[in-house]
Amino acid sequence: MSKFRFTTILLIVLGLACNVSLLQAKLIEKSSRKTPDWIGKNFEDKKNLYFSGSSTQSVFDKARQLAISDALTQVTQSLDLTMSVNTQHIISDTGIFLDERTKTKTREVRLLDTKIKDIYYEKYEENGKYSYIVHALVEYNKKDYEEEKARLANEYAQLKQFVANRVTKADQLIDENLYLKALPELFEALKIIYIYGVNQPLESEIISKINDVLDDINFKNSFNISDNHSGIKADIVVYFDKTNELCSKYVFTLKSLNGFSIETVSANEDGKIDYSFNKVSYLKKSNYKLDLDLLATFNLDQDFFNNYSFKLVSDDLNFLGDKKKISLNISSNKNKDELIKILSTSLIQNGFVIVKDKSDYILDLNFNFVETAKTELKRLQSSDTVLFISKASIIADLVVADNKTQINSVSTEARGFGKTENQSYFDLLQKVSTTIINSL
Repeated sequence: MSKFRFTTILLIVLGLACNVSLLQAKLIEKSSRKTPDWIGKNFEDKKNLYFSGSSTQSVFDKARQLAISDALTQVTQSLDLTMSVNTQHIISDTGIFLDERTKTKTREVRLLDTKIKDIYYEKYEENGKYSYIVHALVEYNKKDYEEEKARLANEYAQLKQFVANRVTKADQLIDENLYLKALPELFEALKIIYIYGVNQPLESEIISKINDVLDDINFKNSFNISDNHSGIKADIVVYFDKTNELCSKYVFTLKSLNGFSIETVSANEDGKIDYSFNKVSYLKKSNYKLDLDLLATFNLDQDFFNNYSFKLVSDDLNFLGDKKKISLNISSNKNKDELIKILSTSLIQNGFVIVKDKSDYILDLNFNFVETAKTELKRLQSSDTVLFISKASIIADLVVADNKTQINSVSTEARGFGKTENQSYFDLLQKVSTTIINSL
């Protein structure tokens, strides 16, 4: 079956489907007494080709526009079924573009010798509401049609070759360990496939190559405490692990660990990100992370990016390093075993190693237990409830082990609550631990 005849049959089926909803409506007007015999048909004579389109809308002008768009769609599909349709890439003498709801992609199609041959419409009424079904017949000169078809075929072949050449070049660069140059070639090849629908079998292969290269990106971090102890200066080098190539000009989004975006940062020519974190929480192992911004780095379109699953390149920023150790120096006017146990657990959960000597950092904590008060809460329509409240004051300092330089400190009062004295004291210790972890 030819493409032309298949399109005609498909159009008839769609036309019948559109009319089902109008079977119960009352016909109150039509543009001519006789219904044209070209409705739902694509046909030809010696000089021209004819394409029929239809649309049903509540507004006549909109229905007319979409009916002509439907006919133009028949033209583009008969020219080349490898193409999909895009409203922005149809150039036509009719002055009508394709349906704006169409979101697929295609090459530019030049229908410069198309003419609106005929328009037929019917107006219906149902329950006080009106609707129009409009049929449009578009005429296209055969000679121009064949010339456009040949032009599109030639363009299609060139695009396929362009993709193949890009992939071949990228493979050569990867073999030469030139990942920095290979990635743009792969993205450009994938863009052509996405925009024009050529070389579809290569799509998954290209994505796999891109993700393999992205997976090799690594980070080398160093962090320095500022002189006034109010922040941390980060020197982050971004590079390909296998090739040691620096990812110069790569763009990253700086985020908090809960995903809140802070700002955009870029690596310089040396692949280095210089950034100062002010008033950060020193005791947390990972406060922030860097996510590679593929859209900004490789100038990608958002719709294109959303269409694929690319490797997430991310780095959690560990201010104190993987091997930093903390020793605890706790003074207390009450038994401190429980406090040491709870505080150590909290530190370990935040990525620290608790040691007794050879530490990089020392946490000095003065825990001054004040009292536990007993009180009774008056509750309506029930018996009184006993509540114990434990209170303590704390002073905590984080210092560098080598020179005793203070990094940060916190001084506050904490309270714990419970139905028994032990429960209130245990709650107090947990809150002291949480205060230290979150405040320093």
